Amino acid sequence: MNGCTASQLADALGCTISTLHRRANAESWPFEAKPGRGGGKLFPLTTLPDDIRLALASTATTATNHEAATLKLRQELATRAAEGSRQGALSAFAALPEPRKRRAEARALIARLCTDFLTTSGLPRRRGTELFASDYNTGRISTPDWTREQVPSLCAGSIHNWQKALDREGLARLAGNHGLHRLGTGKIDGNPELSGFCLGMLKTYPHSHATHLLEAMRARFGEDKLPTLRAVQRWLAGWKSRNAQLFTAVKNPDAWRSKYMAAGGDALGVLRLNQRWEMDSTKGDMLLSDGTRHVIVGCIDVYSRRLTLHVSRSSSSAAVAATLRKSLLAWGVPEEVKTDNGSDYVSRHMTSLFLGLNIRQTLCAPFQPQQKPYIERVFGTFCRDLVELLAGFVGHSVAERKDIEARRSFSQRLMKQGEEALELRMTPGELQDFCDRWTEDVYARKPHSSLSGKSPWQMAAEWPHPVQRIQDERALDVLLLPAPGEGTRRVTKKGIRLDGGLYDHAALGGMEGRDVLVRLDEGDVGAIYVFDLDGPFLCRALCPEIAGVSRRDVALARKRRQQVVINEGKAMLRQAARKANVKDIAQEILADARAEAAKVQALPRQAEAWDTPALTEAGIAARVTDAPASLPQEQEDRLNAQTDALAAEMSAVRPVPETMEVRYARALRLEKTLACGLAVDPDALRWLHGYQNTPEYLGCRNVYEEFGDEWLPQAAGAGL
Repeated sequence: MNGCTASQLADALGCTISTLHRRANAESWPFEAKPGRGGGKLFPLTTLPDDIRLALASTATTATNHEAATLKLRQELATRAAEGSRQGALSAFAALPEPRKRRAEARALIARLCTDFLTTSGLPRRRGTELFASDYNTGRISTPDWTREQVPSLCAGSIHNWQKALDREGLARLAGNHGLHRLGTGKIDGNPELSGFCLGMLKTYPHSHATHLLEAMRARFGEDKLPTLRAVQRWLAGWKSRNAQLFTAVKNPDAWRSKYMAAGGDALGVLRLNQRWEMDSTKGDMLLSDGTRHVIVGCIDVYSRRLTLHVSRSSSSAAVAATLRKSLLAWGVPEEVKTDNGSDYVSRHMTSLFLGLNIRQTLCAPFQPQQKPYIERVFGTFCRDLVELLAGFVGHSVAERKDIEARRSFSQRLMKQGEEALELRMTPGELQDFCDRWTEDVYARKPHSSLSGKSPWQMAAEWPHPVQRIQDERALDVLLLPAPGEGTRRVTKKGIRLDGGLYDHAALGGMEGRDVLVRLDEGDVGAIYVFDLDGPFLCRALCPEIAGVSRRDVALARKRRQQVVINEGKAMLRQAARKANVKDIAQEILADARAEAAKVQALPRQAEAWDTPALTEAGIAARVTDAPASLPQEQEDRLNAQTDALAAEMSAVRPVPETMEVRYARALRLEKTLACGLAVDPDALRWLHGYQNTPEYLGCRNVYEEFGDEWLPQAAGAGL
């Protein structure tokens, strides 16, 4: 039976051993005699009070005996077959959008914390999970802030489901589908006739809004098939968002050209290979030949003592990931990695990496480096071995440094007082080569007393069981690559802008204006990996100035690709417009509205007469033109006689007034008389000369020249 000593319980509670004994006696805690030399009490874990178990769970100081470790080994070997499917999910997880990754990482981390809680507390699974969920909701479980943002609260059932999904299908299964629009399932997308009609409307009338689309669909298809106005608004907004460039090209080609067109240690319980690794970075500094400060990041397998060293400018998440990659490819996948709680080891990038690989990360308590003793010890071995024979060695202590300074002058003090450090007058590449050769040829082949006289290489070679290895190395590489910021960038008309550079690729043609997921290539600053937000890999974009390629050639290739995408989209919209036939849709809408309006008639309302003095007088004025009332017969006869007399007087022949045609006819007759050499009355001749200078004469002459004598019906009367 697993049990804890009084010393372990006192450390967990933060009290003295005597205080713990007094409480144990007062509450009659069951105990067993501790076997072996010295004796003592061993309190069974399952019989301890709940608060004691919770304290043990938070400090993770539960002892593990050999029988339990052996049983755990058998269980691990039995589940190796399932590891292949989880490794196969690495590519799927690496391609997930960042919001879904964060959700999966948060859930996996909570599931892992709950497992640790159950293991260290000894509580039954159901009760312990419920207690963990309750403590998480009240804030008693310490988790990173980003985890709380993704999972504000939870229940025991959710934790159980997450643990089962993580064990069976890997981290990608925890991403869920929340926040994803399920294309093709709505009333419009699910009906090709409706979707084609809407696309035709957008091609023919790009300025149409949701109300127009709904009215047009009602006129064409009736009420039965219609979605709601809100559904049409969502569909329209989603289509425009997914096809922003195509919509701009259709709606405003000039705007498209301007915006989108492409332009140019304690080993207790460690019983197997890769059971536990330890990682750390040197505390000292190194000044290399380029004048930069470098650190060494190390990773050691506790079982075999194999070692990997990586030289980096600083102890960053990228450097830690690079060290982990080298170890994963050389040794296989570990079960647990123990690190400190520095920002370079507990960053979201590293947490995502460990969760994605299904590796348990265990953190040391703050300021407790002794909790990962093997990596701390091996750094000392490295610094006191052949490093002391290299040029630039500055000593391990103040006394050694003074001796070296007595023989060699320094331009400046390199280290702070009290720090252990080493200085190598080498380039970073030469230092990395030295570290690799030392770990493989010296350290790995040297017998260790703690390994019963065997070397790390021999311990690894004699391991009889299979080793889990990642088969898809490219998936691992992409998973290890850091994502700048939130990882998303906008594809502009000139490419993807990142850290002052413009990265471009032909495959980005047609994606201008869209957001993509970007991952940096630490091995090549001139390249980035680009993924679609929905997951698929798009391309490896290059910065031409850094990569040494022609930006003009890349821009032309992307422009050709862009034109192909836009032409295909336009052809699709033209086909939809022809099929929809919405040229006269406005008349269809009006006819449909008239038909709908005719279906309902308002009942007549009861009316009351309303009159005012102003209305009365206005009515009198309006009736002035109405037929007069009948008169007496005598007055009627007299009025008729007067009317007949007036008509006879008006019908009398009166001289016809001289019109424009008559005057021009007279002038024309006089001109013909003069042309024949005949004499003309002087008064008539003077009149003719004056009339010929008038605008009337000039206008009549033009009309006469066009129409002739037919225009002068009165000319005969004038003697013409």
